[in-house]
Amino acid sequence: MVTIGLCEVTITTPNGNQKALLAPAIKQDMPTDWSFAWEDLWQISDFEYQDIIKLSYLDQAWGLIRYSIFPYEDRQIVEIEHLEVNPISTYDKYPRMVEPIGKWLIWYVAKLALEICPCAETDTLIILASNTDAVDYYRDIIKMEYLGNAPSAPGEDGYAFRFTREKASEFCDTQERECGSVWRFDS
Repeated sequence: MVTIGLCEVTITTPNGNQKALLAPAIKQDMPTDWSFAWEDLWQISDFEYQDIIKLSYLDQAWGLIRYSIFPYEDRQIVEIEHLEVNPISTYDKYPRMVEPIGKWLIWYVAKLALEICPCAETDTLIILASNTDAVDYYRDIIKMEYLGNAPSAPGEDGYAFRFTREKASEFCDTQERECGSVWRFDS
Protein backbone atom coordinates (compact mmCIF):
# COMPACT_ATOMS: atom_id res chain seq x y z
CA MET A 1 0.00 0.00 0.00
CA VAL A 2 1.42 3.36 -1.03
CA THR A 3 0.04 6.29 0.97
CA ILE A 4 1.19 9.46 2.68
CA GLY A 5 -0.43 8.34 5.92
CA LEU A 6 -3.10 10.04 7.96
CA CYS A 7 -3.86 13.74 7.40
CA GLU A 8 -6.06 16.08 9.43
CA VAL A 9 -7.78 18.72 7.26
CA THR A 10 -10.26 21.53 7.79
CA ILE A 11 -13.79 21.14 6.49
CA THR A 12 -16.85 23.35 6.67
CA THR A 13 -20.06 22.06 8.25
CA PRO A 14 -23.32 23.78 9.26
CA ASN A 15 -21.61 24.19 12.68
CA GLY A 16 -18.60 25.99 11.19
CA ASN A 17 -15.08 24.78 10.55
CA GLN A 18 -14.25 21.31 11.86
CA LYS A 19 -11.43 18.78 11.51
CA ALA A 20 -11.75 15.71 9.28
CA LEU A 21 -9.34 12.88 8.56
CA LEU A 22 -7.94 11.64 5.27
CA ALA A 23 -6.74 8.08 5.74
CA PRO A 24 -6.46 4.75 3.98
CA ALA A 25 -9.84 3.04 4.05
CA ILE A 26 -10.42 -0.47 5.33
CA LYS A 27 -12.88 -3.06 4.07
CA GLN A 28 -15.44 -2.08 6.72
CA ASP A 29 -15.46 1.49 5.35
CA MET A 30 -16.85 0.37 1.99
CA PRO A 31 -20.44 1.66 1.75
CA THR A 32 -23.25 -0.50 0.46
CA ASP A 33 -25.73 2.31 -0.21
CA TRP A 34 -23.72 4.66 -2.42
CA SER A 35 -23.99 4.79 -6.22
CA PHE A 36 -20.77 2.91 -6.88
CA ALA A 37 -20.18 -0.73 -5.85
CA TRP A 38 -17.31 -0.02 -3.44
CA GLU A 39 -17.43 -3.44 -1.78
CA ASP A 40 -16.95 -5.12 -5.16
CA LEU A 41 -14.11 -2.75 -6.00
CA TRP A 42 -12.41 -3.55 -2.69
CA GLN A 43 -12.41 -7.24 -3.57
CA ILE A 44 -10.56 -6.71 -6.87
CA SER A 45 -8.09 -4.05 -5.72
CA ASP A 46 -4.37 -4.81 -5.74
CA PHE A 47 -3.23 -2.89 -2.69
CA GLU A 48 0.42 -3.08 -3.66
CA TYR A 49 -0.23 -0.52 -6.43
CA GLN A 50 -3.72 0.76 -5.61
CA ASP A 51 -5.42 2.23 -2.59
CA ILE A 52 -8.71 3.68 -1.44
CA ILE A 53 -8.61 6.79 0.74
CA LYS A 54 -11.52 8.07 2.81
CA LEU A 55 -12.41 11.48 4.15
CA SER A 56 -14.10 10.90 7.50
CA TYR A 57 -15.77 13.21 9.97
CA LEU A 58 -17.46 12.09 13.19
CA ASP A 59 -16.60 8.46 12.37
CA GLN A 60 -18.51 8.58 9.08
CA ALA A 61 -17.04 8.31 5.59
CA TRP A 62 -17.97 11.38 3.55
CA GLY A 63 -15.97 10.53 0.46
CA LEU A 64 -13.81 7.84 -1.11
CA ILE A 65 -11.17 7.96 -3.81
CA ARG A 66 -9.34 5.06 -5.45
CA TYR A 67 -6.06 5.53 -7.26
CA SER A 68 -3.45 3.37 -8.96
CA ILE A 69 0.24 3.87 -9.59
CA PHE A 70 1.43 2.78 -13.03
CA PRO A 71 4.81 2.64 -14.73
CA TYR A 72 4.86 5.06 -17.66
CA GLU A 73 7.88 5.25 -19.94
CA ASP A 74 10.81 5.84 -17.55
CA ARG A 75 8.73 7.01 -14.58
CA GLN A 76 5.46 6.47 -12.71
CA ILE A 77 2.06 8.07 -13.16
CA VAL A 78 -0.99 8.08 -10.88
CA GLU A 79 -4.50 7.44 -12.14
CA ILE A 80 -7.56 8.51 -10.17
CA GLU A 81 -9.98 5.72 -10.96
CA HIS A 82 -13.00 6.37 -8.75
CA LEU A 83 -14.21 9.28 -6.64
CA GLU A 84 -17.54 9.51 -4.86
CA VAL A 85 -18.96 11.62 -2.06
CA ASN A 86 -21.49 10.37 0.44
CA PRO A 87 -24.93 10.72 -1.22
CA ILE A 88 -26.35 12.54 1.82
CA SER A 89 -23.90 15.33 1.07
CA THR A 90 -25.01 15.86 -2.53
CA TYR A 91 -28.59 17.03 -2.17
CA ASP A 92 -29.12 20.13 -4.29
CA LYS A 93 -31.91 21.48 -2.08
CA TYR A 94 -29.77 21.91 1.03
CA PRO A 95 -26.33 23.25 1.80
CA ARG A 96 -23.71 20.52 1.88
CA MET A 97 -23.28 18.97 5.29
CA VAL A 98 -19.51 18.66 4.78
CA GLU A 99 -17.30 20.46 2.28
CA PRO A 100 -14.96 20.32 0.49
CA ILE A 101 -14.84 16.56 0.06
CA GLY A 102 -13.65 15.88 -3.48
CA LYS A 103 -11.01 18.61 -3.32
CA TRP A 104 -9.42 17.13 -0.21
CA LEU A 105 -9.48 13.62 -1.66
CA ILE A 106 -7.82 14.85 -4.86
CA TRP A 107 -5.35 16.86 -2.75
CA TYR A 108 -4.32 13.62 -1.01
CA VAL A 109 -3.67 11.81 -4.28
CA ALA A 110 -1.85 14.84 -5.72
CA LYS A 111 0.41 15.10 -2.65
CA LEU A 112 1.18 11.40 -2.89
CA ALA A 113 1.99 11.69 -6.60
CA LEU A 114 4.23 14.70 -6.01
CA GLU A 115 6.16 12.75 -3.36
CA ILE A 116 6.61 9.39 -5.07
CA CYS A 117 6.60 10.14 -8.82
CA PRO A 118 9.57 12.29 -9.82
CA CYS A 119 9.18 13.93 -13.22
CA ALA A 120 9.62 17.25 -15.00
CA GLU A 121 7.25 20.12 -14.19
CA THR A 122 5.44 19.78 -17.53
CA ASP A 123 5.18 15.97 -17.49
CA THR A 124 1.84 14.31 -16.84
CA LEU A 125 1.67 13.28 -13.18
CA ILE A 126 -2.02 12.42 -12.63
CA ILE A 127 -4.70 11.28 -15.07
CA LEU A 128 -8.37 10.50 -14.73
CA ALA A 129 -11.33 9.65 -16.91
CA SER A 130 -14.55 11.43 -16.00
CA ASN A 131 -18.16 10.69 -16.80
CA THR A 132 -20.32 13.42 -18.34
CA ASP A 133 -21.75 14.59 -15.00
CA ALA A 134 -18.34 15.46 -13.54
CA VAL A 135 -16.67 17.21 -16.49
CA ASP A 136 -17.46 20.71 -15.22
CA TYR A 137 -16.18 19.81 -11.75
CA TYR A 138 -12.78 18.60 -12.94
CA ARG A 139 -12.35 21.33 -15.55
CA ASP A 140 -13.76 24.37 -13.72
CA ILE A 141 -13.36 23.63 -10.01
CA ILE A 142 -10.35 21.32 -9.79
CA LYS A 143 -8.74 23.05 -12.81
CA MET A 144 -7.47 19.87 -14.45
CA GLU A 145 -6.50 20.04 -18.09
CA TYR A 146 -9.09 18.50 -20.42
CA LEU A 147 -7.45 16.14 -22.93
CA GLY A 148 -10.41 14.85 -24.95
CA ASN A 149 -12.45 11.67 -25.12
CA ALA A 150 -11.41 8.68 -23.01
CA PRO A 151 -12.28 5.00 -23.15
CA SER A 152 -15.32 4.18 -21.03
CA ALA A 153 -17.91 1.53 -20.32
CA PRO A 154 -20.36 0.68 -23.12
CA GLY A 155 -23.11 3.29 -23.33
CA GLU A 156 -21.14 5.91 -21.39
CA ASP A 157 -19.06 8.84 -22.55
CA GLY A 158 -15.62 9.28 -20.99
CA TYR A 159 -13.51 12.41 -20.82
CA ALA A 160 -9.79 12.47 -20.03
CA PHE A 161 -8.14 14.98 -17.70
CA ARG A 162 -4.65 15.44 -16.33
CA PHE A 163 -2.47 17.33 -13.92
CA THR A 164 1.11 18.03 -14.84
CA ARG A 165 3.52 18.09 -11.92
CA GLU A 166 3.39 21.89 -11.94
CA LYS A 167 -0.43 22.02 -11.94
CA ALA A 168 -0.73 19.34 -9.23
CA SER A 169 1.57 21.41 -7.03
CA GLU A 170 -0.46 24.57 -7.74
CA PHE A 171 -3.69 22.72 -6.91
CA CYS A 172 -2.30 21.52 -3.57
CA ASP A 173 -1.00 24.98 -2.66
CA THR A 174 -4.35 26.58 -3.56
CA GLN A 175 -6.31 24.00 -1.58
CA GLU A 176 -4.21 24.57 1.53
CA ARG A 177 -4.36 28.35 1.14
CA GLU A 178 -8.17 28.36 0.72
CA CYS A 179 -9.10 25.62 3.20
CA GLY A 180 -6.34 25.59 5.78
CA SER A 181 -3.10 23.86 6.46
CA VAL A 182 -2.84 20.11 6.81
CA TRP A 183 -1.56 18.21 9.82
CA ARG A 184 0.17 15.02 8.67
CA PHE A 185 0.70 12.16 11.06
CA ASP A 186 3.54 9.72 10.54
CA SER A 187 2.56 6.97 8.14
